[in-house]
Amino acid sequence: ISTTSVVAGMEFKHVLVLQFQPEVSSVQGRATLMRWLKHVEKPLEKPQNPLLKQKSCVAALMVVSGDSGIEIGTAEKIPVQNLSQCDLPAAWEAGGCDQIVILSGSQDDARSVEDSAAACMGKTAIPIVAQVWNGENGEKLLKKGVSQVIFDVTNDQKAPSSIPKGKLLALVNLKLDVSNQWSLNTTEPSSATSVDATIELIKTKTSGFSGVILGLEVATKDDFAKDNIISSMGALLNAAKEVSPSIWLLGGDMPLGAMIKVAEISEPTHFIRYPLTNGAAPAKVKGTLLTADYNTRVQPSGMQYNSTNLQCVVPALEVQNGSVPTGKGTSSVTDLAAAVDTFSVVGEVCVIDVDTSLGTSDGMATREILKPLFKKYNVRYGGGLRTVDDAMNVLNEGAAKVVIGSAGDRDFLSQLPRDRVILSLDAIFASDSDVGTWTTTSNFPITKVITDLCDIVGHFQITFLEPSLPGLDLSLVMKLAATCKASKAALTIAGPIRTPQEIATLDEMGVECLISTSILGSPALPLPTAITAVIKTDRQDGLIPTVVVDSSNGRALGMCYSNHESINEAIKRKRGTYWSRSRGLWVKGETSGDVQELVQVAMDCDRDCLLFTVKQAGSGFCHRHQQTCFGPATGFDKLMATLQQRKANAPQGSYTKRLFDDQALLRAKLMEEATELADSPNAENCAFEAADLIYFAFVRCVAMGVDMSEIQKNLDFKGRKVHRRPGHAKPQFMQNQS
Repeated sequence: ISTTSVVAGMEFKHVLVLQFQPEVSSVQGRATLMRWLKHVEKPLEKPQNPLLKQKSCVAALMVVSGDSGIEIGTAEKIPVQNLSQCDLPAAWEAGGCDQIVILSGSQDDARSVEDSAAACMGKTAIPIVAQVWNGENGEKLLKKGVSQVIFDVTNDQKAPSSIPKGKLLALVNLKLDVSNQWSLNTTEPSSATSVDATIELIKTKTSGFSGVILGLEVATKDDFAKDNIISSMGALLNAAKEVSPSIWLLGGDMPLGAMIKVAEISEPTHFIRYPLTNGAAPAKVKGTLLTADYNTRVQPSGMQYNSTNLQCVVPALEVQNGSVPTGKGTSSVTDLAAAVDTFSVVGEVCVIDVDTSLGTSDGMATREILKPLFKKYNVRYGGGLRTVDDAMNVLNEGAAKVVIGSAGDRDFLSQLPRDRVILSLDAIFASDSDVGTWTTTSNFPITKVITDLCDIVGHFQITFLEPSLPGLDLSLVMKLAATCKASKAALTIAGPIRTPQEIATLDEMGVECLISTSILGSPALPLPTAITAVIKTDRQDGLIPTVVVDSSNGRALGMCYSNHESINEAIKRKRGTYWSRSRGLWVKGETSGDVQELVQVAMDCDRDCLLFTVKQAGSGFCHRHQQTCFGPATGFDKLMATLQQRKANAPQGSYTKRLFDDQALLRAKLMEEATELADSPNAENCAFEAADLIYFAFVRCVAMGVDMSEIQKNLDFKGRKVHRRPGHAKPQFMQNQS
C-alpha cells in the first residue's frame, strides 16, 4: 500500500483495514480499496497458484531521432555511432532495467534503430524491443536477436503475417484532454471519445498483436497532478486488459508520482521510462513500486551476479549475555550446538558473538563450543575478531567464513583469504552516503567501500540499522547489488527483513538475507516459511520437483515432489517428508520403516527444484527395497556398503571378516599396499595398487565405525585450513630413502 495514499493499512486473511487521509488519498485511496476487493471478491472459487503470478517489468526508453542522436531523457542526445563505444546499456541493466525499448519517429530512422539495437545487445543481456516499419524490417531485427518488435498502429499500421504474434507489440499513442476525453495522438486531428469508445478503437487497431503499448499524453505536464487525469488513465489501462493481457505503460518523462498512482489503479505489466544516463529513473520506479508492495520483477536473470552461495536465508545465532535466542525464548550458550543443528537444515548458519564484540567476554568459551561444530556444519563466525591472528585461528578451526567489522581496514583484510572473509558494514541512516560501525558513523559511500575493497573481499554484509524506517530501502539495495555484481562479490543484507515477500524480493536481486533466529524460530516468520518464500514452479498443482540424496555419499536416492505443507512438516519433524500426488502428505518410512533423517534442504539456482539431503535407514529409498531408484551402487559406494554388510554379518571364510578380527594383519596390509602404491612403475599399476590401498583403508574405517560422510567432512575441514604444516615425513619413514 503506497504511503502517499494511505496513512495506515492492515491486512489479515480476508480483512483489510485502511485509514484514509482524504486530502491526499482521493482517487488513489479508492483505487487501493477497489484493487484489493478485486482480488478477494471470490476468494473460494479457484485460488490461483501464487507462484505463477506474472511480475511487472521496468524498461529503459530510447528514442532515435535521425541524425540528431538518441533521446534518453537528458538535455544532450547520444550520437548513434557512440552507443557501441559506451557502457550506458550495461549501466541501465545495473540500474535495474529489465528491458530496453527503442522507438523512432520516422521510417527514415530504421537503420539507426537497427544500429542502436545491435549496440545494446553487445553491451547487455537484458531483452531489446525495437520499433519497425514493415515485416521485412521486423524479420531482420528478430534474426539479429531482438526479442520483440513494435509497430505503431496509431496511424493504421497492420500486423504482418510473416511475424509470429508472440513477437509483435502494438504502439497506440493517445492524448487526454481536460474533459477526460481521449483521442489518437496523430498529426491529423481526431475526434475525442470516451474510454469505452477508445477501447473499441484500440481493439480494432491491435488485432493480431500479443501486447499493447499505450503512450499517454496530456495537454500540459501540470495535468499529471490532477486526480481526474490519473483516474482516467487508470480506467483506460484497466479497460485495455480486455484487449490484451500484456499492457505496457509508456511513461516517457511522465512524473514518477503520476506513474505510480496510475500503476496502483491499473497494474500494467510493463513500465517504460527514460533511463537518464545511469538507469536511475527505472531503478527509482522499481524501488518505489517494491516499497509499495507492487508485484514487480526485481532482477532479470542476466543481471544476477555470480554467487557461490545458493542460500536465500542465513540464520543468525547471536550470543549475548551468555544466551542464544531461538524464537521460543533463549537458551544457554551451552545449548549452542543444538541451536546450530536446528537451523543448519537450510545450510550455512552465522554465529555472532555479541558479548565479545562489546568487550564483555573474551569469546573463548563460545569458541570451544564451536570447534567441533565447525567440522560438522558450515558455520560463519563473527564478533570481536580484531587481529589477523585471531581471524586466522578461527578459519583454521574450520569456520566456513569469518565476519569482520570495525577492524576491517585494507591492511587487515589483505592478509585473509578473499573467499573466506565477509566485511560487515552498517547503513546507519539507510543511505548510500553513510557507513559506520556499532558505535560510530562516518560519511562515506557504501558503494565506494565495496569498489575499493572488492579485490581483497569477496563478500559484503550490509546491516540497515535506522529504527525509524518501516522497511528496507530497496532502491539502495538494488544499487548495492549492482555494485557487488560488477565487483564479483557476494552480498548479504541484514536488518528489518520480516516478511516472505521481502525475502523473495532480495533473492531475485541475487541478495542473501541474514535473519536472527529470534525471528526465524517464532510464529512471525517460521523457518520453513522463510526458505519457501523464493520457490517457483510452473506446475498448476504448485508441486516442486525434489531430488533426494544420501548424506553419506551424495548419491541420488530418488526424485519426488514437495509443496509448502510438506516442507514445513519436513523441517519441523527433521524427517524426509514429501507430497505424494496420489496420497498427499507422505512421511518416508512411516509404514516401511525405511525412515530418513533430514540433514539439509537446499534449492537450485533457478529456485524451481529442491535438494533434500537425508540419512537413509532400512533397505533404502526405492519401493522395490533397493537403496536407490537408479540401480545398484558402484565404486566407493558399493565397496563401503559391502564392508558394512560384512561387519554386520560376514559369510564363512570372508577375508574382510578376518581383517576385522585381526587388526595386526590389517595394519601390515595397509603399510604393504601403501609401499606398493608408492613404488608403482606406471599409471595402470598405480590405479591397481591404489584400489588395493583404498580397500584396506575402508576396512579400517568401517572397523572404527567411520562412514563415507565422516571422511568427506574431514576432507572439507582440512581444505578450510589456511595455515599448513611443512608436510615433512616422519623420520622412521625416511630411513630407507637415499
